[in-house]
Amino acid sequence: MAQDAQRVAIVTGAARGIGAATARRLAADGMAVAVLDLDAATCAGTVDAITAAVADRAFAVGADVSQADQVEAAVGKVAAELGPPTVWSTTRA
Repeated sequence: MAQDAQRVAIVTGAARGIGAATARRLAADGMAVAVLDLDAATCAGTVDAITAAVADRAFAVGADVSQADQVEAAVGKVAAELGPPTVWSTTRA
């Protein structure tokens, strides 16, 4: 959708499984995606899959979402890199 082209999504738990699938789907729908998990390095596969399939509007962020300061820092990184987030998807194991 053209309307989603400027939208930014943050997907937590996105290193693998349902979170990774959600991140890939949002990217396929035209959103820029921040792939968030405890360790940014574990998100590399998801980011690589997104950039190979649709565009380079994805990047990894490491944060523990149970820590408010880490969430605040992560959102700041996303806003600086991709723009203000408009979608937040949380995946719990």
